[in-house]
Amino acid sequence: MRLEGARCLVTGCSSGIGRATALAMAERGVTVIATARSLDSIEALRGPNLETLRLDVTDAAGAEAAVAASQPLDILVNNAGYGLEGAVEEVGDEELRLQYETNVFGPWRLCRAVLPGMRARGSGAIVNVSSVGGQVPFPGLGAYRSSKFAVEGLSWTLHFEVSHFGIRVLDVQPGLVASDFDSRSLKVAEAATPESPYEPMRRAADAVYPRMSPAAMAPEVVAAAIVAELEKDRGPLRLRVGSDAERVLGAVAAGDEGYERFLVDQLGFSWHPAPPAERP
Repeated sequence: MRLEGARCLVTGCSSGIGRATALAMAERGVTVIATARSLDSIEALRGPNLETLRLDVTDAAGAEAAVAASQPLDILVNNAGYGLEGAVEEVGDEELRLQYETNVFGPWRLCRAVLPGMRARGSGAIVNVSSVGGQVPFPGLGAYRSSKFAVEGLSWTLHFEVSHFGIRVLDVQPGLVASDFDSRSLKVAEAATPESPYEPMRRAADAVYPRMSPAAMAPEVVAAAIVAELEKDRGPLRLRVGSDAERVLGAVAAGDEGYERFLVDQLGFSWHPAPPAERP
């Protein structure tokens, strides 16, 4: 699609992929409405082709108002999100609800809000920033990763529903990104204490994760990949970014037992029993 002159709303622009994508879009001549829960965190972004707007994606009325104030919109980038750490047994109902409010319900309601205008114009693009975790389970991150699994389902379904109207859906699956995600966007379940029976599992998982993603890429790499993909006339639904994403998703493609062997045998996740030997 032609980016110059287009209008784009990006969520979660206070840091990381959202901020980098807003800047990369603006450099291509896109009028960007950069949003975040705190205006102070994005005020420095204001400049040529860049406007700022407060938006909490968990606020349904606020999300609709933000979209209405930003119309016409040619591109929506659903990036806002956070991670919740904790075993399934440790995550409480309210913690789980808030995780899904931000990571799933927020993008869903924003898609719903922008689609009528895109349909009327017969063009547009919706970019959902998912994760390699949208197809790959990992112990201790069930709430976060299952929310990204839901984003994958949303994107895939939407792809079949709206391509007919000339609207492209792009599901972005980055690997490990160098950002302040751990300090700003990672929360820990209240029950995930050092006294929890799952604490040894966390230590084992912490040892494995660097082997899964040994090097982090800059968020600008992901932003550049998104912009380059949108500039094409046509393209795939899913955009993998990062060598670790290719590697891990390749292991998942080998099936349940294949990924289990990858996690336990190759990466050394000592908490889990060794999987059965491969059948001849």
